[in-house]
Amino acid sequence: MTEETVDYVDADDRPVTRGPRGLAARLGLYYRVSATVCTDRGGRVLVYRRPSRAAVFPGHYDVLVGGSVRAGETYAQAAARELAEELGIRPTLREIFRTRHASPAGPCWLTVHQAEAGEPLQTDPREIAWCSFLAPELALAGALQPFVPAGRQALDRLLGRPA
Repeated sequence: MTEETVDYVDADDRPVTRGPRGLAARLGLYYRVSATVCTDRGGRVLVYRRPSRAAVFPGHYDVLVGGSVRAGETYAQAAARELAEELGIRPTLREIFRTRHASPAGPCWLTVHQAEAGEPLQTDPREIAWCSFLAPELALAGALQPFVPAGRQALDRLLGRPA
């Protein structure tokens, strides 16, 4: 697998330079992340568990399907690519919010989308160990632990709840 090149951006999300993933913090810059909360027609959310060998948040539950925005990609293009790679779907995306975020890989700009996704999903086992559509209240109830904090915050925000 080749190393991904990303755009490094400033505090206002303006491109500054490009380079390999993982150097944003050392450069005093941000990188970009695009993620999607998938729902079904009934309003349930897709919750998944990250594999135990995942580099970030291994074994955690999450609702954000996504990853780094590659150099030259838009947030929407990255979200569409990640959904195709990880779930085998190509739904219509709607941007929900964009914010600066302190991720484990360094400071980033996180853009969260929402998309309606039906089954069957073709999940990539390298990215998703388990998944199911659940009522949002069940996802937030605390039974699924540990849960990725950014995913919980995104779900709260999508549902109009205080974070």
